[in-house]
Amino acid sequence: MLNIFVEKYDNLSDKELITKIRDNDQEAFETLFKRYYSNIKYLVANNCKDPSEAEDLLQDATITFYYATQMYDFDSSSFATFLSVCVERSLKSTIRKASAQKRIPTNLLVSIDEETSQEIKVISAEEEFFVKNSFNNKKIDIMQKLSKLELKVLKSFLNTGNYEETAKELSISRKSVDNALVRVRKKLNV
Repeated sequence: MLNIFVEKYDNLSDKELITKIRDNDQEAFETLFKRYYSNIKYLVANNCKDPSEAEDLLQDATITFYYATQMYDFDSSSFATFLSVCVERSLKSTIRKASAQKRIPTNLLVSIDEETSQEIKVISAEEEFFVKNSFNNKKIDIMQKLSKLELKVLKSFLNTGNYEETAKELSISRKSVDNALVRVRKKLNV
């Protein structure tokens, strides 16, 4: 019976799956994630110069995948294109932040003692994503944290990648777009 269920979802288009995902359908999310997992891994490998950072970048890309399902506009380009743009931008941002953190003086860093490091259970990025970021909680979290304007600005900016085009599309000033994106970054810890 499980195979019938999986096959049923495998035959759905990206848009149909995204619609189901927005209605809190976990199986639809998992199906779409599996469909694009190899693309996400490719983008991570293509952007990752340090193999030791690959797992962290894969986790960030996985979280970005979730946000992409929520922000995708059905009237824009294909979901595959939208996802690639979102993941690329997220990875570049994460790499920039990591690079800046590497410049922290070593005397300010705190080491982890051996007892603590032995207690940490190692799990894959996918498992950690599904354990820590339950689908329903993330969707509710995004909707509660962002105002309607911030959500509109974020969607538009992810589609256009440009402050001026976003401002024009939403009929607001470039400064309003910038301010909204700053608030979004702070609220979503991005």
